[in-house]
Amino acid sequence: MAGSLTASVVNVLLTAVARAGTDPRRLVGETGLDVAADPEPGSRVPAEAVTELWNRAARAVGDPDFGVNLGLSYEPGRFALFDFLFLSSGTLAEAFGSVVRHIGVVTTGGSYEMGTSGDLVTLTRRMPAMEENRHPASAALGWQLTLARAAVGAPVRPVRIGMAMPAPPRHRDLAAAYGTKLIEFGQDANTLTFRRRDLERPLPGADPALADLLRRTVTRLRSPEAGPWRDRVRSFLAAGLDHERATLRAAAHSLAISPRRLQQLLNEEGTSWRRELETARAGLAAELLSGGGMPVAAIGARLGYADARSFRRAFRRVHGSSPQEYRSSLA
Repeated sequence: MAGSLTASVVNVLLTAVARAGTDPRRLVGETGLDVAADPEPGSRVPAEAVTELWNRAARAVGDPDFGVNLGLSYEPGRFALFDFLFLSSGTLAEAFGSVVRHIGVVTTGGSYEMGTSGDLVTLTRRMPAMEENRHPASAALGWQLTLARAAVGAPVRPVRIGMAMPAPPRHRDLAAAYGTKLIEFGQDANTLTFRRRDLERPLPGADPALADLLRRTVTRLRSPEAGPWRDRVRSFLAAGLDHERATLRAAAHSLAISPRRLQQLLNEEGTSWRRELETARAGLAAELLSGGGMPVAAIGARLGYADARSFRRAFRRVHGSSPQEYRSSLA
């Protein structure tokens, strides 16, 4: 998984490993991670190495449900500012909204979304290579549910849960732990669905002044890797403009986010998938035209345009001239 995670994630993981009777130092050494016992706020570690650590830890402990059990036994406060922001929010809806907006503080891998349908609210956590990241993805479900229960001070029961992991032979204990019998396995993302009214209850520990202070602090700690989605889309397009890959669906899959949500985020940044694709295509077209060897029609076809007319119009919108005029100006 590309990106990075806060070092606190590793410490939570290693604490669980030690409690299970496995030497955490050996596992850390095998992955080459360098994690302090008390990391500085904002310190981060490579996500790819942490993914390997999760999988090694699960094998060493001998628990096929390692991520699930770690998440459900999570001790609120281990993620410091992030957890306290959740617990000081006015309602669970506000608390979950803070997680969605600031997930980049914890991890820059994948995305976290919150959507409403009728009287239901669904939190969706997508990660690259869900099977490879099964344990951290499952732990994230438990982490959020444990925080919600701590914030309310009483059981919080989701309407249903979606899990990317395959269905185990028996999951009665899992249903009891999560508080719902409706668990859908083999999904493309992990989800928690609640009734809207359950998320709108005031929290006993609500502290608006503290929550506002923590929001400002968390914003300053956000990793630069979690920067504009526009830049992430441009990086995807720069990696290859094969017309079969240059689709909104392909980009969303690569960035571990839904196509609809990616389009929304791009709109919030004053752009769109269509605009970014057109700009990237026009830039590559200019490079190919300057080479001089490939026919204009062949360049348009290579970039995925339906016909020469579509190519000319798109190129003119970006460069102010037709492809032929552009090539002639270089002579």
